[in-house]
Amino acid sequence: MKTNYRIHSSIILVALILFGTLANAQKPEETKKKKKIFEPNNAVIIAPIYTAQFPFGNMADRFGFNSLFGMHIAYKTKKNWIVGLEGSFLFGTTVKENYVLDKISLPSGQLVGQTNALIRPKLQEMGASLKFTFGKVVPFSEKYPDAGLLFLTGFGFLSHKININVKGSTLPQLDKTYRKGYDRMANGPVISQFIGGVFMARRKYVSAYAGLQFDLAFTQGRRPYDFYSMQPMHDKRIDMFLGIRVGWIIPVFTQTSEKEYYYY
Repeated sequence: MKTNYRIHSSIILVALILFGTLANAQKPEETKKKKKIFEPNNAVIIAPIYTAQFPFGNMADRFGFNSLFGMHIAYKTKKNWIVGLEGSFLFGTTVKENYVLDKISLPSGQLVGQTNALIRPKLQEMGASLKFTFGKVVPFSEKYPDAGLLFLTGFGFLSHKININVKGSTLPQLDKTYRKGYDRMANGPVISQFIGGVFMARRKYVSAYAGLQFDLAFTQGRRPYDFYSMQPMHDKRIDMFLGIRVGWIIPVFTQTSEKEYYYY
């Protein structure tokens, strides 16, 4: 009887060990969870942009705060390198050199129009820039390979002037020809550096970026003669801007590769 009892006990013990081994072998597979992530991919980036700019250097002597509206079209590689083209228009309402029309104005600042009406021309800041850009996205995690820190460097051309907003037919002394003698147009090469955060979502339209941008332009006066100073205006300038830039991104991914992996 003892022999049979020992045999039965051994069989039960072996069965329990085998069952436990099988259970442990299957447990990881049962507790594994499936997770899907996207891999970085090539993409065409279309991004309307807005920049609130604060001028420094020679630019601060002539103008105040301005706004920059533009479009950035770029191509992003699988390695998250970005190459693109950016065009922008610059607008501002603060002109510090508002004395440029004093020699043809009344003491009140008004000009006598063609019908003897008194007109006060509105002076504004106006400009434009065109840049080639390149940079890189440094992702924060594998889960979002197209989101993280964005570094962009730009090289291009900047032009700005004092815009005299008045009809030439109303004030003949400020028609399109004579107006150039007062607008103090300047232009030249510009370089810029942007650093900020970016998020590009797949299959959604919530992609955007924001950050700080610094622009440095080496411009020069281009008008052959300035009517206020009564001399040529070829002064060399160093124009600087510090801006807060935001953009809404429309990413067009050429493919959307994704992979699955298991984790506990």
